[in-house]
Amino acid sequence: MKRRLIVTDSVADLPAEIVAKYGIHILPVNVILDGKTYKDGVDISRDEFYKKYYDYGEMSTAPVSYEDYALEFLNLVQKYEELLIIHCSSHLSETFNTALKVVEDFQGQHKCRVKVVDSGLASMGQGMVVMAAATAMAAGKPLESAEGAVYGTRAQMSNFMAIPTLKYLRKGKKISGLKALFGLALGVKPVLEFEDGKLTIKDKLFGKQKNMILAMMDKITADIGNHPITLAIVHAKETVPVTNLKEVFETSFNCRNIIQARFGPSLGINTGPETYAVMYIKHQA
Repeated sequence: MKRRLIVTDSVADLPAEIVAKYGIHILPVNVILDGKTYKDGVDISRDEFYKKYYDYGEMSTAPVSYEDYALEFLNLVQKYEELLIIHCSSHLSETFNTALKVVEDFQGQHKCRVKVVDSGLASMGQGMVVMAAATAMAAGKPLESAEGAVYGTRAQMSNFMAIPTLKYLRKGKKISGLKALFGLALGVKPVLEFEDGKLTIKDKLFGKQKNMILAMMDKITADIGNHPITLAIVHAKETVPVTNLKEVFETSFNCRNIIQARFGPSLGINTGPETYAVMYIKHQA
């Protein structure tokens, strides 16, 4: 049997048990907090990050550096015969472009077959397409089929990301249409989605909804229809919405699997500690 590996980055927010189950290799992106650089998930955990969230003066993220990527790549191509590399949307991070550059620079210097894919997603949207590819690979399907599983799964993906407050969004510039949003009333609460690889405004809610996702259940129900789903519920610092969402989705839909995950610094810095989301794949009945 061929030695094969799926590689992704820490923006995928995959829980540790899933990483272990599929043997997925995670490349940590860089988190810069008050001038000090940490490798996401290596030098700083999500618990540590959110515990001190309000204490940081300056926060930003940076992609995997070319040097770090090249060293890791050269190590992996000596150990494996096939690599499928799936990264965060290239509209949100430069890691995908770094991967392309590294693969090109070392072409012909190893015998490993390598494919690099732009997931067009982030967080557990990215994580679930990685899982689909890993499932295909574990079943012994060809590298091309595992790659195809990424695109096929992405086409069936929907996502609703709730932003209860705008005050943290000013720190990031990775959301399309954000400038116009600040011209509206202060009470607006945006719901975001990934569209064509970009994080865009899906809807705008007003008022004091306790759970923004539940306020959009009519749209979610129409979107899901009779399809079974694989669901991911993702939260940042706040955990309160998770239980309510899990109960409602379990009651209302045919959930084949429910995954609970936590936003890492990459999205937490740009959308805030109160952010939560549902991301799901619609399967054929």
